[in-house]
Amino acid sequence: MYGPILPQGDAAALMPGASYSVPGLFLYSDLIYAALDQVKAKFDYDIPVKFIYGSPQVRWNCGRPVLIDHGYTDTDLETELRKAVDRGITPLLPFSSPVITEEELADPRGNVLLSLLDRLGGGVIVVSSLLEDYIRTNYPNIQFHASVIMTCYGADRTPDYYRDLSRRYNRYVVHPDDNFDLDLLGKLPRQGAEIMVNERCVRNCPQRGDHYLANARDQVAMIEGTGEFTGFLDRCPNVPDFKQQTTRERNASLKARECQDIRAMGYDLFKLQGRLDIPYAFFFDFFRYTLENEVAFPAMYAPFCFAIRNHLKATERKRREKGR
Repeated sequence: MYGPILPQGDAAALMPGASYSVPGLFLYSDLIYAALDQVKAKFDYDIPVKFIYGSPQVRWNCGRPVLIDHGYTDTDLETELRKAVDRGITPLLPFSSPVITEEELADPRGNVLLSLLDRLGGGVIVVSSLLEDYIRTNYPNIQFHASVIMTCYGADRTPDYYRDLSRRYNRYVVHPDDNFDLDLLGKLPRQGAEIMVNERCVRNCPQRGDHYLANARDQVAMIEGTGEFTGFLDRCPNVPDFKQQTTRERNASLKARECQDIRAMGYDLFKLQGRLDIPYAFFFDFFRYTLENEVAFPAMYAPFCFAIRNHLKATERKRREKGR
């Protein structure tokens, strides 16, 4: 005799009624979609992924630098965006560099992507007011999300500050450090708010702003093939994650219980980072922040590792074939 079936429907959800913004666009979106399909088959639960974000190599990109230019054609770009739209998921491009110049607004690849988003439906994640004004003027159908990077520069993160972001943008991200200030969270507008759940930098990091500036400059250096890299990650004591192997201090990632408590306060959109993670690390977070933790999460993650393994093998095979 078989035992009880796995949790079904909302019983399989960590936070019923919540929705998610996830990375993976132009990176491992097919794995994201495979995960959604497998969860549906296993638990009869549709993980409500509302947004998927990512970017090919383009000078406006920030947050995480895109390390490899895959040589996407315009058709490839449209296909990637359309796959998300066809699933009812809004594609977002993290055009969140804080150091964009007037001359860079003419970037050809960036404008191709904006034209596609404007036509297919999608949004941009922004910091630069220069780029924001340019997009609002030339691409009227695109929605705007305020990047978490915006919260690192020049303003006290008061309730009034966040209320202003809520009025100006379709979505805004609460600074990861503020997730631990329940008094502040209680005063923020829920409309448009996103809660970052798995920020693995240390809390109250004094170098966060410098890190984003370094990423933006390194992205341009990679694209141009000239200039020196900042070397920021060589100097950072906490990032990449392997530098935290022996630390006893907790980073800014939220516990499942903390996410549930924030959900109970009326927040309904939760964001995952992980554009530079290996897929094993990202999907560990994806499942533990979306699925009930005691039964559904372990029942899903272990078998899905086989899909990850096959994806990595196929990616490596394509890389070798392309190099011949």
